[in-house]
Amino acid sequence: MAAVLAAVALVTGCSGPTATESVTAPSVPGTLPPIYFAKNGSLYVSDPIGGAPRKLTDGPGDTDPAPSPDGRSVAYVHRANPEQSGGELRVLDIASGDTRRLVDPADVEPRFDGDEPTVTTPRWSPAGDRIAFLEATFGGGGFLLTAAVDTGEVTTPPEPLFADFGYSWSPDGRKIAWAGGRSDVSPVDVSVYTVGGTSTTLVADTNVMSVSYAADGRSIVFANADATRSAFLSVPFALRNGGVYTVREGEPPVPLLSGPNAYADVQALPSGAVAFTVWSADETSRTIGVLEDGDNFELAETPGGAPAPVWFAQGAETAMAYIGTAPDHPLLVQSGTTDPIRIDSGADAFAWGPTQTGG
Repeated sequence: MAAVLAAVALVTGCSGPTATESVTAPSVPGTLPPIYFAKNGSLYVSDPIGGAPRKLTDGPGDTDPAPSPDGRSVAYVHRANPEQSGGELRVLDIASGDTRRLVDPADVEPRFDGDEPTVTTPRWSPAGDRIAFLEATFGGGGFLLTAAVDTGEVTTPPEPLFADFGYSWSPDGRKIAWAGGRSDVSPVDVSVYTVGGTSTTLVADTNVMSVSYAADGRSIVFANADATRSAFLSVPFALRNGGVYTVREGEPPVPLLSGPNAYADVQALPSGAVAFTVWSADETSRTIGVLEDGDNFELAETPGGAPAPVWFAQGAETAMAYIGTAPDHPLLVQSGTTDPIRIDSGADAFAWGPTQTGG
């Protein structure tokens, strides 16, 4: 994969808007899965990549698409009012277009006193049987819960887990890596929740921004924002150094990449490479990078307020979807040495589908 990533870096390594962001329909490998995205309160799919997007729902406030592993369904958040931060959890059958409510947030505990109950940030388990989500979101996170796909029955941890939005399923769908949610600069833990069981802290008092399970199902990578400057010295962080780290249960974290930067949006790739972003000093943009075999490739820029990039990797095929820095903030797909493929503009959430749909 290193040669592929190096080629991507040569194509997209410039900072700021690039001429390639205006490309609309370059050739694209046929092995890429569809991209699901939300725009103006409706869900769309681009399949094949670069083709005309197809509208899947009519809103008015649908967002956060999470395709099922078999490609038959998409979980998403339905908001009756697009201005709400969250809504109810629904599942769309792609073939028929039928939708069903899986979770009514009004029926779910825990929640904050006086808060309007909401659901956000669904993620389908790789095993296909459960959907994780955050409930009663407030500030920098929400309560981490899971629901059975067939019945909607919600499994609640023994103790409330207030998690950041950047949580990650294990490859076998039995565990969830998560970091504590927060709305200020305070220490949070990196933990692993066994669905139906308890949560275990792996690294305490970090400045973690996101977590991701590695393909081996044992290691977790996380992005830690640097907290060594004088402004942070009064905050009791145990892990202050900025960087990308890997950790296993019962072992100390090991830095893969270190620096005085705010690292975020980490995603472990099957090859062992790790994707991440680095915030600019003025917090207006993030640089998308990949660390592989000790080499750090800078690939592209994404706006500071854009969703995290998402990655697809299978065999020799590697691709990323991200929001570009052109004025209309296009949703782009970059694969190999081709120019970025423009999917649409104005997307507020997006996700890769599986490589094959169920038959």
